[in-house]
Amino acid sequence: MKIQISALDTLTFGVGKPSVWGEDTFGAGMFPPFPSVVRGAARAGWLHENGSFDIADMENDPTKDCAVTEYALLLNGIPHFPVPADHVWSEDDKTLIRCELQENDGLSSLRTPFQLWVNADGKVIPAERRYISRSTLQNYLDGETITESVPLSDYITPESRIGVYKERGTGAVKQGMLYRSPLTRLVGTGRNTAALAASISGADTVSRLTRFGGENKVADFTAYGGEISPNPAIDEDGGFKLYLATPAIFKNGYLPELPVPAELLTAAVYGCDSAGGFDMKAGRPKQTRRAVRAGSVYYYKLTENTAENRGIVTSLHAASISDYSREDGCGICYIGKVRGN
Repeated sequence: MKIQISALDTLTFGVGKPSVWGEDTFGAGMFPPFPSVVRGAARAGWLHENGSFDIADMENDPTKDCAVTEYALLLNGIPHFPVPADHVWSEDDKTLIRCELQENDGLSSLRTPFQLWVNADGKVIPAERRYISRSTLQNYLDGETITESVPLSDYITPESRIGVYKERGTGAVKQGMLYRSPLTRLVGTGRNTAALAASISGADTVSRLTRFGGENKVADFTAYGGEISPNPAIDEDGGFKLYLATPAIFKNGYLPELPVPAELLTAAVYGCDSAGGFDMKAGRPKQTRRAVRAGSVYYYKLTENTAENRGIVTSLHAASISDYSREDGCGICYIGKVRGN
């Protein structure tokens, strides 16, 4: 089932960062949220429409097998994804510039055979918080040069709200407990609009109006009829790129484990975020783990370039390779061709 999530008001999504009462006054937020937020909201909405169950009896939860299998931003109704991390943004030319593969001369912190290098005049910066359309991502996976992208800031408006902590029993204001809560309004400059799109397996209906994110905000969940994921591509010589469409949590830090014998040529990783949550059954926060950010790219080459191994690599396309929280949509990746190796 494919769904579109449209905000009816501002939304707020926290990050996996602890706060200290009386010391931290500025809350931290993020957008887009982890896909686990979409799964949790969809499950809650389905249970609200179709019945309830005892929280202590999780084995009989009819939504436990629901999983997020696709996830993207909808900018003006078109699926968009983070700019691949092997590109930088030229502030002078206002265009994306692809980093080229060259032999590792020791400058890179990665001990890999190759490193990514950009030859450009003027100032270049990481392309984080910029997005490309599904068709542009398809061109990237096919090995073509891409230059166009849009900043997320054109589609969302950050806002904030001042709040104060009150005692639950008496309602009295607690001294020294003022805080600022970060909010996101999914309407940017001009007529630009933003929403979310996702595919959820194991559920055929979702409540239209569902609580989404923090502070009991409500979003409209409707059916989405468009395509979300692009198509895979792989070099005949066994070279391929692995692009993370959603954050991924790996046992080996930044590095995924693949089900085929492949050599890591190099990687471009945006960094990591803290992924946590709340365990409703246990009544306590979940263990916090580091998640590699969406848009990170890994360059590989099969050490045994057989049709079978190329088929296995292709089967990873639009699948989760995360070692944790696969059902939450973490680690959804796309397979593309390598250029310049």
